[in-house]
Amino acid sequence: MESSSSSESDIIDRKNNGDQSQYKVYSYRWVVLILFMFVGAMTQVIWITFAGVTTESAIYYFGSVTSFSENMILLLSVVFMIAYLPVNFFACWLIDKLGLKWGTGIGVIFTGVFGFLRAVSANYWLVLTFQIMVAIGQPFVLNSFTKLASNWFPEKEKTLASGLATLAVLLGIIIAFITSPYILGSTEPYRMPVLLYSFGGAGLLSMVLYLIFVKDKPPTPANAYSDKSRVLATKGTFSLFKKRDFTYLFFLLFIGLGAFNAISTVLDIVFDYPEGSEIPGLIGGVMTIGGILGAIIISTLSDRFRKRKIFIIIAMFAGAILTPILIFVPIDVVRFIVGFVFGFLLVSALPVGLTFAAEITYPVPEETSNGFMQWAGQISGILFLGSIMLTNVYNVSLMFINIVIISAMFVVGIILAFLMKDLDAYQI
Repeated sequence: MESSSSSESDIIDRKNNGDQSQYKVYSYRWVVLILFMFVGAMTQVIWITFAGVTTESAIYYFGSVTSFSENMILLLSVVFMIAYLPVNFFACWLIDKLGLKWGTGIGVIFTGVFGFLRAVSANYWLVLTFQIMVAIGQPFVLNSFTKLASNWFPEKEKTLASGLATLAVLLGIIIAFITSPYILGSTEPYRMPVLLYSFGGAGLLSMVLYLIFVKDKPPTPANAYSDKSRVLATKGTFSLFKKRDFTYLFFLLFIGLGAFNAISTVLDIVFDYPEGSEIPGLIGGVMTIGGILGAIIISTLSDRFRKRKIFIIIAMFAGAILTPILIFVPIDVVRFIVGFVFGFLLVSALPVGLTFAAEITYPVPEETSNGFMQWAGQISGILFLGSIMLTNVYNVSLMFINIVIISAMFVVGIILAFLMKDLDAYQI
């Protein structure tokens, strides 16, 4: 990092509203961001490895496709949401105490080591154990995105940085969705060891690069947020829900992130395509491509115009309208188109919401507000997924009720989004 402080490519962020000339921005920020993106992508690759190949995985590990074996495969994804609940706040505290690099580094090590170990055995219960260990590390990675943006990026790039980190998360999902069916194969014998060694090796590489090259923060502050003293995470937590708009954001992320987590995890079941079909994985991939483009475009627009509320409102409308169309219209072309738009408008609101939550709760550390928002999505994801899994066991013909409930919750989200104030109402 010492060499980067004297780099000729260092620039000064000069913001029109407020004195920003004292804050120096370092080009090394892009190296740090790219490595965070790599690790963030791998957490999601490992999480969603089996989502597009549920039936094939059930046959590989249990010998046949039954509601029990399918739910056991879904459990490999659900444990990520379950683990998030108790680990989240501990992760926030450690990131605040140890700093960006080593607070996040705990999760990076868990991702690299245990993600690779999944491939060492064909025993389902060992794979589940290693999945749980990676799941424990996930909050340390995902809760750090807004802190990364605040530590390294100027005011005008903070949402963009969070958006690019979110892009990486989505990229990890799309890699798993699209490549898993092809690597594993559609007929027996399935190439599960090849699949797990491929993903595990990439996770191990991301860990090594992170530990060597990532720095905690630049020599001098990049913006006014990182330059000021902060409230400790344990103290700041109690003040978060005193802010009305934070409470609204919490429920909006509860709806939006939870719906995306649930739907993307069970596409192979709710679409009910025949065994071995690659279409659910491809639709999930197209949906995530939309989210990637949206994360870049919407985040850039949000930073440029200093607006947050309008993009969150649009996301809630998209969820309410497009969710039932995506599930209930059994036409492949329609599902591909709707999936893309669904991802573009809904998923892109995540970095906007995370950045907005950090801004309106300052000086509470970013990882604390970020952690609460991610936590909300994990809770709702568990609830939505649990309902879908129960329906799959007891009466699959009632699957539509889950989609109706999710759509109705998006309507509630529209109302809450309209009740929020926008960023210009806060003295940031």
